[in-house]
Amino acid sequence: MTNYGKVRSSFEPQPIKISATSVEVASNITPYVEELDGRSISGYEYDFIVYEIAEYIQMLKETNDKLEADLLDTQIALCDLYEAVMI
Repeated sequence: MTNYGKVRSSFEPQPIKISATSVEVASNITPYVEELDGRSISGYEYDFIVYEIAEYIQMLKETNDKLEADLLDTQIALCDLYEAVMI
């Protein structure tokens, strides 16, 4: 992973761009306008991170595993609540 931090561009980035070797993620995309030498310059500012494919897939797997565990915990809690109400 390479985190480029906050970057600026004259074009609006795609939130996720996937190539054969990497995944580029642009987040917190906001337009900006600033004056420079009497000229108005506009573009986009965003956080930019580039992942290797395997690294991004691993990150998605870990996120998915966490969401599945959270969902199971929620289902168990709802079953417990339902049983308590039915008694």
